[in-house]
This record gives sequence, C-alpha cells and structure tokens, in this order.
Amino acid sequence: MSESPHPNRTLKLFFSYAREDGALRDELEKHLSNLKWENVIATWHDSKIVPGDEWAAEINKALEEAELVLLLISADFMDSPFIRRVELKRAMERHEAGEAIVIPVILRPVDWSGAPFSKLQALPTDAKPVTSWPNRDEAYLSIAKGIKKAIEELLERDDKRPKLPSIPRPPSFGFVARRDPAGRFILERLKEELAPGQNRLITLTGAGGVGKTTLAAEAARALKKTYEGRIVWTSAEARPDFSLPTLLDDIAAQLGQPDLRTLAPDRKEEHLLALVSDASALIVLDNCETIALPEQARIQQWFARADCSALFTSRHRIGDTFHLPIAAMSREESADFLERLITQTQDPQIFSADVRQSIYETAEANPYVMQWVVAQIDDAQEPRIVLEELQHGGGDAAERVFHRSFNLPQLGDDGRAALLALSLFAPSASRTALAAVAGFGDDLNRVNEAVKNLHSLWLIKGLDANSRFTTEGLTRTLAGARLSKLESADDFRQRFVAYFLTYAEAHAQPTPEDYDALEAEKDNLLDAIDTAFDLEDWESVQIIAYIITEPESGMLSVRGYWDEAIQRGEQAILAAQAANDEGRVAMFSGNIAVIRMNRGEYDAAQRAYEHALDAFKKLGSDTNVAAALHNLGMITQKQGDIEEARRLYYESLEIEKKLGNQSGIVSTLYELGRLAQAQRDIEEARRLYNESLEIARKLSNQSGIAIILHQLGMIAQAQGDIEEARRLYYGSLEITRKLGNQSGIASTLHQLGVIAEKEGNRDEAARLMREALGIFERLRSPDAETARRNLERLEKDSS
Repeated sequence: MSESPHPNRTLKLFFSYAREDGALRDELEKHLSNLKWENVIATWHDSKIVPGDEWAAEINKALEEAELVLLLISADFMDSPFIRRVELKRAMERHEAGEAIVIPVILRPVDWSGAPFSKLQALPTDAKPVTSWPNRDEAYLSIAKGIKKAIEELLERDDKRPKLPSIPRPPSFGFVARRDPAGRFILERLKEELAPGQNRLITLTGAGGVGKTTLAAEAARALKKTYEGRIVWTSAEARPDFSLPTLLDDIAAQLGQPDLRTLAPDRKEEHLLALVSDASALIVLDNCETIALPEQARIQQWFARADCSALFTSRHRIGDTFHLPIAAMSREESADFLERLITQTQDPQIFSADVRQSIYETAEANPYVMQWVVAQIDDAQEPRIVLEELQHGGGDAAERVFHRSFNLPQLGDDGRAALLALSLFAPSASRTALAAVAGFGDDLNRVNEAVKNLHSLWLIKGLDANSRFTTEGLTRTLAGARLSKLESADDFRQRFVAYFLTYAEAHAQPTPEDYDALEAEKDNLLDAIDTAFDLEDWESVQIIAYIITEPESGMLSVRGYWDEAIQRGEQAILAAQAANDEGRVAMFSGNIAVIRMNRGEYDAAQRAYEHALDAFKKLGSDTNVAAALHNLGMITQKQGDIEEARRLYYESLEIEKKLGNQSGIVSTLYELGRLAQAQRDIEEARRLYNESLEIARKLSNQSGIAIILHQLGMIAQAQGDIEEARRLYYGSLEITRKLGNQSGIASTLHQLGVIAEKEGNRDEAARLMREALGIFERLRSPDAETARRNLERLEKDSS
C-alpha cells in the first residue's frame, strides 16, 4: 500500500472471529502489520483485554468505535452464539447505517449462504477460503488489497460528508429516567437548558458508573432534531493525548468542515469559533476528567469564547459551567433499573425481593455495578457469592471504576497516597492525621491539595464542615485492597499506629477534654490497636490499650464502652504474653476483672485478681500489689464479706501510704467509708469520705471528687436532709456529665429519682429513673435490676 494521504488519521479495525481461528487471525494481522500503510489502522481483538476489564463490555466498546470490521468466517464462527447475537448483529447494523464497513474474510470452508453478510463482497475476491489457497501469502495479499480499497472508500467518504456524531446507543433495556434532588427529571431539565440559542455550558458530575454518559447521550439524541443534526459528540476516554486541537478536529469533522483540520492552530481556533457561531450547535464532551490539566484549561478557555451550548461529563467540576451533580440512583430509580435488567435474564425468579435489595445496597445504587452484579448472577453464579465478592473488593465492575479513578492524572501521587491512607481510618480522618499517615508529615498544604482533588472526583466525603474526611463502601474496600498489595503497605500502617499512639499519650489525662478527644477518635484508636497487633508491635498495642481501658480513668471504661474495654484488654494480654511481660499480663487481667466486677461477675473477677496478686507479689511490684488488694477488697465487699474486705483495704492502704500514692489513698479511704456506711457507722463514714475528698481536691481528681460527693449525698438523704443531699448529688452529676462517666451519671440520676418520688413528684421521678435504667442496661450493670424494680413500682402506683 502507498503512504496514507491522511497522516494524522487512524482508522480502527475490529477482528470478529472464533477462538478456534486464533492462529489464522494472528497470521492475517502479521501480514497487515508488515504493510507500509499500517499507521492508518489501529487493530483490536479480544486478546488485548487487560486483567480486570470486562470481556463483553470491552468487545462492545471496541465494536462501537471500529470503522472497519473483519468477519473471519469459519464453521466455528457461524456456530458461535455470542458472535451471532452480539458481534455480527451490531456490525451489520453499523454497516447499514454507514457508520462502519464490514468485510467478510473466508478462513475455512463453510456454507455461509443466507447469513446476514452473504450479500457483501467476501475476501479473497473469488470467495475461496484462505486455507484452500496453495500459497497463503497470496491469499493474505488478496485480502490486503480488498482492505486497501475499503480504506480508500472510507476516507473519501469521510472527506465528502459530515461525520455523524457517534452518540452512544441507549442501554439495551432502555433509558431509566433520573431525577435531581429537587425531584425534576434531569433529561427534561437538560433539554430546556441546552435548547438552541441558550448558549449554556453544563457539566454533569458524579462518581464513576453513576450514569453521566448515559444521561448525556439521551439528551443529545433528544436534541438532535431540534439542532438539525448539528450535534458533536466526542469523548476523551482512551485518548491519552486528547487536547484542544483534538476537540477542534472532531468538531470540524462532525459539522461538515474536515478541511479545517489542516489549519494552523491559531487559525483553526478562530475558524471553529466562527463555525459553531454561524448556526446553533451543541457540543458534548464526555469523560473530561481523563484530559491532562493544562489541556482542560485550554479547552475551557476556548468554550468561554464560543457562541454555542456544550454539555460535559466529568468526575469533577469544570471551570465556569453550570454544575449538575449526578448521584447514585434513588430506590425508585434502582427498582426500575433492576426490573428492566432482570426481565432480560434467563431466570428472573432468582432475583427475589431480598436479592434485589442486597444488590441495591452492596452496589451502592451505582447502575454500572448493579448491571455487572445482575450479569454475574445470570451467568449461573449464586447471588450470595457474587455479592460477597463485591463486598470484599472483588468484581470487575467495581475494580474498573476504581482503577480509572485512581489513575486519573489530576489525582497525583499525593492524592493516591491520601486515598490509600484514608482506607485505614474508621470511619474518618482529620487533616492532621491524614497528613501524617499519608507520609506528608505536618505539611497541611499537601494534604489540603490532595483532599481537594479527591473530593472533586467524588472519591471522598467531607464531614464536620470539611474538617474530617472519609471514603466509604466500595471505594474504601478497593482502596484497602490496593494498599494491601503494595510493598509500602507496612509504611502506611506503621505511620497510622505511630500517629494514634502519640495521640493517645497526648490525651492520657482523666479530664473531660481528653476524654472527648479520645472518644472522637475511638474507632481509629481501636483500629490502631488491631493494626499494631498485625504488625506485632506489642508495645504500641499495650500502651494504647492501657490508656483507653484502665478501669478508673480509661476512656472506654469511664464512657461506658465496657465490651470494647474487655476486648481490648484481652488483646493487650496477648501482646504482653508475646512480649514475655508477666507484669503487664497480670495488670491487664486485673483491669478486666474490675470491669467484670462492675457487671456483677464476681467469681470470675475474684479468680482473675487472685492470680494477678500472686504475679505482682512474685514480681515485687508494690504499686500493683496495693491495687490488686484494693480491688479484691471491692469484690469481697460486693460478695458481702465485710470483715475480709476491710482487711484487704487496710493492707492496701498501708502500702499506698508507704509509697506515698495519694491517688490510691483516695480510692481506699473512699471504699473504707462505704464499708462504714454499710454498717451504719455514719460518722466514721463521713470522716473517711471527707478525708478522701480533701486529698482528691488537692489532686484535682475530678472522678474521685464526684463519687465521694455522691456518697455524702446518700448519707444526707438517709438522715433526712433532702436539700443537702440534692446539692451534693447535683455537684456530683455536674462532674460526671463533664467527664462522660456513664456509671456515675446513672447512679446519681437514680438517687435523684428516689428523692423526687419521696417528694411526691412521680413524673419527674419516673423520668430520672427511666434515664438511669437506660444507661445501666447499656452497661449491663447489675444496678439495672434495682432501677427496673423501682421504676415498675413507681409506674404501677401511678396507674
């Protein structure tokens, strides 16, 4: 073949063939690639599909774009259901519409009379199969001559008439109407906004797969008659070098002025501005997010000068255009969408109401992903298995959407690092935390730019006035899956653990502000423990766990997250065992025992503390011995053995005084006061409480002050001094509410309820007791039973 008269023109050729003819197809392609005119032809066949792409979807896409289609005919070709139903059907439709040239190539002997292509000129020219030629090279040369003739006809036709816009076909199941947040039909809105003479620039934005292209194509078809065919459809997808000149060439070709493509750049811009201004035109530019940022800016500048309407689809906002976000489908839209899909399946009965609901939820109402799920189930796969695969980051559709987003140029390396880092957070990250874990250190400018790009591409969501960010659902799952495959994955995880270890240590004081800070990051702190455990970072596991689970001052314990406190305490025991630290094993065992005691599990708690006490004595840890004796005293007191409890408390107190541990002295004096109170030695109880209170105030031990005030209130209440009791209770309640101490709040509310009942205010008493009961039940505290009985009695008396 001679050199191409259109050096910048590339024609796309599609091989349609049976897999059994793969070797013959390879021979044909080899001969074509040796021709001098090979720069004109961009070949495509299914061996080019990369892992992760959808096979059928990729074939359909390539077939839609092809201008030459070679049908490689054989008996296997004729017997293939997929070729007959999909490839051959669509190829002939496009041939008859003048959108492509179809050429049959007879590879092996077969009766092809009556086939849809039987009236077309077959190659080789005498219709003798390739395998029947004595010299196959001559057969392939004959085929090449036929292709040359077809190419010349195609290029000549291209030059003589406008190129019709290749608007994507509607889905096979039809178009599903979509509504905007205000309830208006988006298609009708686009038809109004983009009508001739409006000169509107509109961008449909949304996450991958939500249906932006489908909406844009439906709008273009709906407006085709109104614009008298002056509609340009072009896409930047799979065109990495797409630029302003590319766009202008597409406009020139589709508006019937192909000669303008040869002009110098400046002249071309001006002539194209005149072309779209001479008569109303609508330009649709699909997949703008794939265009390099400098070229995006040039295209926006050109449209700012153009006297025409344009519709863009993109995953981010585009310059000075009207921004119309497209969210995932509503429940009603999804129901219509799934119904249309399912009616085309082989066994619609598989798709029960529960299966449809699971598809909607698991695919996050993303039409592209829902379509993939239905197709997988229709391909004889069990719905449960398909959905579980999707939930764990599998599934070509979700992976493809994520892969395209992850590799967009405007995301940049920092954006990708931030997205990977964000997959570690549960559920959200502050800017400071994200910067640290992504590897930006304390450079907030980098994280600010990264989250801006991620947010504009619908990959993350802003929370709390954009002070925090999260990624959800499939995006989180797929980002986490990608991170796990990277060699640098442990670097991200180590930074995650290091950040929250430092964070926990910075907020280790028992103050309301520190509790609030720890509770705000509770899930991330728990995840940091899990991550450190996976990394075998035993020290970090134990430090974080101790800070948040310690019974007297740990945030989980104080704020009522007792299940989590027990679970993380057990995890810390495993870490301490792995580190061969018997002292910490005993300490964490004792901490868990205190929480179990608070739940009324006295026998288990006592056994745990007796073991802990033996371990501390062997280790010679007097501080821990004193704490163990104290807590054993509490357990023994709960079990009713007052004298043994007193003995244990005094033994603990003696060690605490010897060590000068003022905080321990406060706790033990308080418990001795409770013993005296239980034995009705009110004056001794008050003396012990006041001595304890004085030390607690010197230490600014707010938790200790609160529980002592509560007990003094109970003494005043028992002696009939209701006003003093109420004053003391409210003083205690004010502190416990600030601390968020759930057990303390519930205890004081219950006592205030008892006072209200005695004063005849039954409604207020019921309200207070009901609130207290709710907290006790959530904590699974044995005090719930007392509160429940009192409330039931109160409500029964009221009725």
